[in-house]
Amino acid sequence: MQYHPPSHPLSHHEILGLAAPFARRGLHVDLAASQRLERRLAFKEVPGPDGLREGLRLENPAEGRYLLTRTLTRPDGLQVELQTAGTDPAVLLARLDTVPPASQWHTGPGFVLAIGLRVEPQGGAASADAPLRSLATRLELHCDALVLRLQVPATPGIPADLEVEAPQGDVHELPEDLLAVLGQGWSSLWRVGAGWRGSFRLPRREPARSEHARRQMERAAAHLAATLAEPPAQFHARLATARWKVAARRCVPLLGVAALIGASLAVPSFEIAKNSVFRMLIFNAPPLLLALGLCLQELPRFELPRRPRPSTALSWRSAAAAIRPPG
Repeated sequence: MQYHPPSHPLSHHEILGLAAPFARRGLHVDLAASQRLERRLAFKEVPGPDGLREGLRLENPAEGRYLLTRTLTRPDGLQVELQTAGTDPAVLLARLDTVPPASQWHTGPGFVLAIGLRVEPQGGAASADAPLRSLATRLELHCDALVLRLQVPATPGIPADLEVEAPQGDVHELPEDLLAVLGQGWSSLWRVGAGWRGSFRLPRREPARSEHARRQMERAAAHLAATLAEPPAQFHARLATARWKVAARRCVPLLGVAALIGASLAVPSFEIAKNSVFRMLIFNAPPLLLALGLCLQELPRFELPRRPRPSTALSWRSAAAAIRPPG
């Protein structure tokens, strides 16, 4: 189905029609927070379970197409969203009811994980009674002084973007392998501005992508909570073997290039028959390697990592300045 963007703001008549299924639930339009020119309706927040505040936002991004967003806000200000899109606002509202608010939070000692979700019919079915599935969109972990965000792309086969920041600005150095020690899916962190960036490899298809992202973020939450609760030096003492494995893994792309260069220099010293399969493979190696590189989820980083070593900092926070930065 092709959609054409609407060319006019929401009229009062349209607002009344769109708000009808919400009014039957006791939800009222918040005109001050709505944007008629952008065809966006906001509804007044209502109390939810466990002290949560629940707000709804209905957008009309294209003719006959609607996007409904539920925002849950905890008493401490942390928020999480649930989205669904379709052609009937009443059906979209019913879809949101299938996801309990408690399922979008995962809490533990020292951390809170907010799990942003998207609800959609399985297999792209459009009927109101089609089976639904919940897919992860954005997972945000609050742990001590750090906030970790994982953005799950909708495009199959694309790795998730990873962001780490210290909102209070009191953490200036983190080990590059802080998350990479959890396994091969986690990349090393590199400094970008006031925060850190990385990536996380996911399965190519849903629902395995969402399930894996949620499971691994819960694992990362427990890991970060334990790491930040102890002195920085303990990170190396507890995970020295894993850190060396990460360092070796980071060397693989550079060592691979060195091996290819060495092999190409050694080829003239071998007598290879003109009709040999090996000669054909050597001749076609450049395009084959290029094709292999295009098949990878992300381009490799050619680097020689620093040797893992324990930090001499007294604390992860900058109030206890490090003699030298951690690993």
